[in-house]
Amino acid sequence: MLAIYLNPGSSFGALAEGLGVSKSSAHAALARLVRSGLASRVERRGIRVAPGPMRDFLQFGVPYAFPADTVPRARGIPTGFSAPPLQSKGPADALALVWPSRLGTSVGIGVHPLVPAAPEISFRDPRLYRLLALVDALRLGDAREREIARGLMVESLAEPPIA
Repeated sequence: MLAIYLNPGSSFGALAEGLGVSKSSAHAALARLVRSGLASRVERRGIRVAPGPMRDFLQFGVPYAFPADTVPRARGIPTGFSAPPLQSKGPADALALVWPSRLGTSVGIGVHPLVPAAPEISFRDPRLYRLLALVDALRLGDAREREIARGLMVESLAEPPIA
């Protein structure tokens, strides 16, 4: 959903490749978004995300729909408030969170990412990386951290997507 929001009009193939999933998985995910009301089909322009419902789902639904799977210790790419774009915004005493990956050098609690290509996305798409890290802050944070993450999510989604 976030990749579509940031890159409207992307093909199934481009989305699948960018997220590290199969084309059929990307197509099925987009169909679920449309059925749920989080997106709609726009003639000749593909799928368009509904900003209000998306924001509500990210802020309040994601922690319930996608509970985080963790491992006690891993080396990888920082996520949540450990991610570079968010480090200064979160609580100073937060535990380090990482997406397990050979690409990373940070050590902390391993968090299985929502999309397989999340570690690679951190290098090639800073805006999507920030949003995925915020989603992890919402999934794993305590009440105070989730409130901070909600505000940052609203702020991040207020920036216009790439046309």
